[in-house]
Amino acid sequence: MTTDDSRRTGDTVQVPGDYQYRVSREGLAPQRFWHKKRFAACEAMLAPDPGDRILDIGCGSGVFADLIASQPEVRVVGVDGNLEAIAFARSQYGRPDLQFEHGLLDELEFEDESFHRISLLEVIEHIYPAQARLLLGSCLALLKPGGRLVISTPNRRSLWPLLEWTVDRLRLVPTMDGEQHVADYDAAMLRDLGESAGLTLVETRRLFTASPWLTPLSWRLGERVHSLEQRLGGPLGALLVQSFDKPMGGPRPGP
Repeated sequence: MTTDDSRRTGDTVQVPGDYQYRVSREGLAPQRFWHKKRFAACEAMLAPDPGDRILDIGCGSGVFADLIASQPEVRVVGVDGNLEAIAFARSQYGRPDLQFEHGLLDELEFEDESFHRISLLEVIEHIYPAQARLLLGSCLALLKPGGRLVISTPNRRSLWPLLEWTVDRLRLVPTMDGEQHVADYDAAMLRDLGESAGLTLVETRRLFTASPWLTPLSWRLGERVHSLEQRLGGPLGALLVQSFDKPMGGPRPGP
């Protein structure tokens, strides 16, 4: 629900609580490939260590949080504003070091410097840019010095706008444009957003130029093309992923 032109408290289209779980396992081949490869890339960039406490903001049905929590000696907290998603995640996953909390992105109630890693996967396009700046400021405060934030979001400088338009018209997913997504970013914009919060850019990846769309023909072909795309590092990947570190000195964000 949109409350005003500067703050969103949820999407205007209802997304089922089990949506991410279901499409990552039972969706069309491109959907399953997309989720598998994005989670793998984000996990690698998050680079959790034993003993880490990790916050997954906008955890949805808990698929990524559970993946991270499967690593030894890692504690994970997933937070989402969708009550149905939190109820599903709590019922689906039972790891002792994995918990799920209902909460809005701009009302996170955790102690400062209480997390080693934070993931923010396909979340910032759902909120207005002013909210995103405040959210990244909160992430800076919640991270321990030297901690890491990983953000993924659709890449506006790719075929993503055409892809979004197409799947919306075909009603293959809950409507995205305007209903779920209200902001878009390219690599420079996302870098500037993170750096304005006081974070330091570590790595940028762009995923999915052609590989997911080949999987209906051959999953193995999609895998090979995906590996090639990552080696070549092309700029047209539909999903943008960036990792940021909090400086050890923990500087305050700029104006």
